Amino acid sequence: MSGFEGLLAFRAKFIYPVIRPPIEDGAIVVKDGQILSIDKFSEIKRQFSAKVIDYGEKAIMPALVNAHTHLELSALERLVKPQENFTSWLWQVVKERMGINEKEQFLAEKKAALEISSSGTGLVGDIRNTLPNYPSNANSSFLPFLEFLGFKREMAEERWPLWKVGIELGIQPALHAPYTVHPEYIRKAKHLAKAHNKKLSIHIAESRDEVDFLMTAKGALKEILMFHGAWDDDFKPPKKSPVAYLEGLGILDNDTICVHAVEINNEDIEILKKRQVNICLCPRSNHYLGLNQAPWKYLKEAGLLLSLGTDSPASNKDLNLFKEMAYLLENGPFSSTELIEMATLNGAMALGKRNLGILAPGDLAKMIALPTCGRNIATSIIESGCEKKIDWVK
Repeated sequence: MSGFEGLLAFRAKFIYPVIRPPIEDGAIVVKDGQILSIDKFSEIKRQFSAKVIDYGEKAIMPALVNAHTHLELSALERLVKPQENFTSWLWQVVKERMGINEKEQFLAEKKAALEISSSGTGLVGDIRNTLPNYPSNANSSFLPFLEFLGFKREMAEERWPLWKVGIELGIQPALHAPYTVHPEYIRKAKHLAKAHNKKLSIHIAESRDEVDFLMTAKGALKEILMFHGAWDDDFKPPKKSPVAYLEGLGILDNDTICVHAVEINNEDIEILKKRQVNICLCPRSNHYLGLNQAPWKYLKEAGLLLSLGTDSPASNKDLNLFKEMAYLLENGPFSSTELIEMATLNGAMALGKRNLGILAPGDLAKMIALPTCGRNIATSIIESGCEKKIDWVK
């Protein structure tokens, strides 16, 4: 029997490791925040002398991974309403954001961060235009992505040096979208991400407006760029889909996170499959904005790594990732088991954090416990998570 000091054994009716079937009457041995062993409780008792903390009839699972949100838009909650189309919503976001002061933004972000934590999310991919200031009392860890915008060449040239410094200092890189970044700087951002071995996140094919813009260089998105003095007169429409456009710029690979991927066709899916791109789905945000939904069935059949994000409080009712799972369980082609994998392991892999999202020896013990009832453990977990019946295991 191992008798190391400081050992904790967390016992529960079910241990849900994600990468293997649930363990009934199981336990996890933890030391200094790291998992040492996971097995039947009887076996753990035989092998280890540890303080037992019993979570009773609950299931212990890894904390969730929200692969895409925008905490700095939290102050726009309830200020920005669903609009008749995507660009009308975007106009409203830009307008309302200008009226938010620094204190309002800080307090709103803190509230959103604690909301994410209370809904069982342990890792958050947070897209930002400003430097973060996360609350220290949240159970969640936050991975900031510094977002680059600059469609007009002169604007991109001016913004690039400071953004580049942020990436070189360790922040993850993000590009806003194909319609807000000059093509040369899309390439440069990918080269910089590769040089620093970082993931690169980008919104792609979220709306028909984006597709039309790349085909014609006209429409509502051009009007927004012109209004803000960000239009580039030298831009020639590539007359390609957003996916094909980014493929031509050479930025699609296994270290690229494509967020939304709504307006894509079969040829696009073949490109994404060939490049093994990470796809982050934000289904409730798409629904909230009145957009189409991503072709979930075909993305699943292509074998792509699918993760989940809530997007921001400006485009969703809340930041509870369990509710993204419930929405897809009701409307999509995924099983509850697949959805939990998407919201844990797949999100961690997409964000490059391979020691999270599963329960296995050597991984971080960032875990939550939820009540279970019924024969389908995964479905029961999702239902409990939607009701925020969640305890952090510690």
